Amino acid sequence: MYYIKFLTLIITIIGLVACGSPESDLLDENLSLSDQVDILIEANQYEAALNRLSDEDRTDPEVLRMYEKIHLNYALHSMNTFDQTEMRTRMNNALNQFTEVLRINPNNIVAREQIEQILTIYQTIPNRQPDPEVMAGLREFGFE
Repeated sequence: MYYIKFLTLIITIIGLVACGSPESDLLDENLSLSDQVDILIEANQYEAALNRLSDEDRTDPEVLRMYEKIHLNYALHSMNTFDQTEMRTRMNNALNQFTEVLRINPNNIVAREQIEQILTIYQTIPNRQPDPEVMAGLREFGFE
């Protein structure tokens, strides 16, 4: 009987953890906004980090710096997460994220270098290129 009660308790706890919001489990509202964003980035929760900033003033240089950091890390994560079946999707996402970085900071060297690297790889694959809308965004920054 004790075993059944214990097992029921464990299953209930697992269910509560699985249904809870990962973002709310990670964030302490007493932390600075910057620290909250860093925690979400470390947990690879880029969409949650972007959502966390959605109500902030986009003209604030500190907020822009956080957006740049999120998009850059999101792009690098997309590039470096290996799943061969979704390579094109991941690379398109990475290029989109790098484009967002350049919209915030056109001089971001990491974003420019990584875009060049991805485009060079595409050139080695016959009949493959990023999605047309991805390329349209890159053209804004001089990439062909």
